[in-house]
Amino acid sequence: MERIVLHIDVNSAFLSWSAVKLLEEGYKKDIRNEVAVVAGDPKKRHGIIVAASIPAKKLGIKAPINLYEARRKYKDLIVVKPDHNYYYQKSKAMMDFLKKLFPEFQQYSIDECFIEYTSMKRIYGDEVKFAYKLKDEIYKRFGFTVNVGIGNNKLCAKMASDFEKPNKVHTLYEYEFKDKVWNLDISELFMAGKSSCKKLRELNINTIKDLACADYNMIVRNLKGIGKMLYEYANGIDDSKVENLYEERKGIGYSRTLTDDSDNIEELYSYLYNFAKDISSSLRKKEVYASTLMVTIRNYEFKTVNHQKKYTNSFCLTNDIYEKAKELFNEFWDKEPVRLIGLRATDFTSTNSVQLSMFDKNNDSYKEEQLQKLVDNINSKLGSLSVTLGVKK
Repeated sequence: MERIVLHIDVNSAFLSWSAVKLLEEGYKKDIRNEVAVVAGDPKKRHGIIVAASIPAKKLGIKAPINLYEARRKYKDLIVVKPDHNYYYQKSKAMMDFLKKLFPEFQQYSIDECFIEYTSMKRIYGDEVKFAYKLKDEIYKRFGFTVNVGIGNNKLCAKMASDFEKPNKVHTLYEYEFKDKVWNLDISELFMAGKSSCKKLRELNINTIKDLACADYNMIVRNLKGIGKMLYEYANGIDDSKVENLYEERKGIGYSRTLTDDSDNIEELYSYLYNFAKDISSSLRKKEVYASTLMVTIRNYEFKTVNHQKKYTNSFCLTNDIYEKAKELFNEFWDKEPVRLIGLRATDFTSTNSVQLSMFDKNNDSYKEEQLQKLVDNINSKLGSLSVTLGVKK
């Protein structure tokens, strides 16, 4: 059976949701049709624009430029402050509606989701016809438009939804990939950020086709983990599943929204280490081990990306979790400034899957686990910062 995946993306989400809110409050103009932006408090982040209307984008006003620069382009710019509580409500309303329709559903960010349509095709029929009905129903129910992308995997569905906007349905099937994507600039490839694009251009790779036809080893050698992923994406390869992340899962996780967006690797590592320490402590308190780790980052556009891995050997030690977290982070971070960073451990087991023996090097792990339990015991009696363990270099 041919796999079919849908990707639903709210058009200029924060701007659209602000427009709906203003219309509900009696505002006479629909700011989606005006030169308008949603921007943060000018006293913070220098009044950075987080969303812009299509008329504003046509004038070159778009995230993440600041309001001063935007007003130089259009002095009568309409500026709306973000209302994140309202955005959450609108997002939740749409996501809850979609969850009821599809058993295999994955919310990707506040304004995006994936749907595994393969098994539902026999119920809802042709995916293209259904996608048009779905986007129209979303507008009718909630008052904002979406793009729907259709593909044979999540990558293709995601890239399809990014084609012409707003209020459109696009397909990117495997047989269409070369014709529709290969001639696009390399910056149009999903997950190809500024840093990766700069390195690729230095290698004379300027289009998606250039990357798809390049030497794989050369790409990985120059771009490391993200190079492997981008090479596969350039060839339309993505076997990731639509995961039901909205379902309640046992997990321990922590995240931090930064005061200022940061691309300082040492600062970002420090957050991962603190998360690893807290996760490790929680695992030991529960007397369980985890086998899956997920790193989350969110950028200035509030786009959230997760990268996770399931490990053969379960874990609970701080340094083990930290090293795994750094590895995952480096595999998919593209040097773009981070607004939020998070770490989560899941898939618990009551036993450590590493087989230990007196002569096994893994016996060091056993000793370290006992040492960390001893530290936990001391800190529980004397205070959480009485004793700490160092980071292995």
